[in-house]
Amino acid sequence: MNPRVTLRDIAKVANVHYSTVSLALRDHPRVSTEVKKRIQALAQEMGYVPDPALTALNAYRKTKLPIHYKSTIAWIDTWQDENEGLRDQPTFNEYFLGASTRARQQGYELQEFSMRDNDMSPKRLSKILLSRGIAGLLLPPRQTQGDRLDLDYDQFSTVCFGYSITPHVFHLVTNHQSHSMSLALEEVSRLGYKKIGVYLHEYVDNKTDNAYAAGYWRFRQRHPQREHMEPCIVPKGQSDEAALANWLKNSKPDVIISDTDEPTIEMLEALGLRIPEDIGCAWLSLGEDEERRSGVDQNGKLIGHTAIDFLIGMIQRGERGIPKTPIRMLVEGSWRPGKTLREKAPLPKDG
Repeated sequence: MNPRVTLRDIAKVANVHYSTVSLALRDHPRVSTEVKKRIQALAQEMGYVPDPALTALNAYRKTKLPIHYKSTIAWIDTWQDENEGLRDQPTFNEYFLGASTRARQQGYELQEFSMRDNDMSPKRLSKILLSRGIAGLLLPPRQTQGDRLDLDYDQFSTVCFGYSITPHVFHLVTNHQSHSMSLALEEVSRLGYKKIGVYLHEYVDNKTDNAYAAGYWRFRQRHPQREHMEPCIVPKGQSDEAALANWLKNSKPDVIISDTDEPTIEMLEALGLRIPEDIGCAWLSLGEDEERRSGVDQNGKLIGHTAIDFLIGMIQRGERGIPKTPIRMLVEGSWRPGKTLREKAPLPKDG
């Protein structure tokens, strides 16, 4: 058996210090591109492969050492609404907080860059990022589904949140929205609700790659014996109040599962409905501090953690540009009972 090729073996042939080899194989910016390419090619030629035991030991040692600042990761905010910002959305703010916390744990800093800033353009932003040595980008959801920002992606490692950026060419992390829908449907069924109404917004479902609708149709197929009603899918630009009132009048659901804050509790109460006495309500995306409403906690901070872990791995491996095969990472949500659903209905008495 041939002896294992070590970093010192490569360093001897390359006529450099073994620490330079270590940095080059991790694509560290302290080593010039020319030297990195030469050492990486030499390592491949010599048959070098990392020792997993040593890698694990090194990772363990790092957890025992104080974290030193390594680099900055950019969070690119493309929202243009001056009245309601990206981080005013509780779930998206959790993405940022989770990513920021995880970045600090790994010795990175997460910095926000907003396209609302005066004179900011994709070209100028690319120059700013490159001049600051920023190699990693996090792309949070766009306000409306649309094309990606025209940055110089060949220079960056990039991970995005969700499906609002089209076409879907980047690695992305998001909530497992079809699972969230299934989870909500199963929970309200367990509580004894019979006429389950699903209330979706066309633009929101499109931004989830139609995962909410897919989860609902799968539920219908799994439970053919149940009474099913057509979902209310609000077209973009249509009033929620008008769509809600018309749908409630025709369908008369005893519980509503909604993809956004609307219909709000106030909207339903304005129609003379008490919650949960007259109608139950569950939402597919709850804020972390939500206490009253029932529904799904999408685990936004864990989504942010996951995005950072994957992005740092890309940075360290030198993976830049648009990937040949995008990877989807789905984080499952958790059910929170809240107070907008009644307790489980009692079973009918015999006889």
